Amino acid sequence: MEERRQLTWQIWLTRVLAWGFGGLFVWAGWLKVQDPTLFLISVRSFRMLPDPFAAWLALGLPWLEIFAGLAVVTGVFRRGGLLLLNLLLVAFGIALVTALVRGLDVECGCFGGKNGTTHIWEVLARDGVLLAVGLWLGRRGRS
Repeated sequence: MEERRQLTWQIWLTRVLAWGFGGLFVWAGWLKVQDPTLFLISVRSFRMLPDPFAAWLALGLPWLEIFAGLAVVTGVFRRGGLLLLNLLLVAFGIALVTALVRGLDVECGCFGGKNGTTHIWEVLARDGVLLAVGLWLGRRGRS
């Protein structure tokens, strides 16, 4: 009986984390879709991609976040959605570290509106926590 209760608790924890993790990316993607020009400014602030590639990223990335987040929330193609979102978190972490090393004043644009200069260490910490959750959810999906 105790083992079954613990299993039920783990199932619910996994569901709640999946809903929160996926929902966060749906929300973040939706905010970017609302103002793609503002997100393009954020992408350009990293000085990693020339146009038109920066513009393509600014137009496509939010939709990728939305669809991958929906996959995680609904459970349909959850493992694929988690893989994509975890890869995006790693890529963004690399972009942040690169900006930090180059001394750039960047705007992450993670949640839409322009908030001024990004505090890179805070964003790295937040994304580290998100990556840990995403990796944990990916591992739970295999067991």
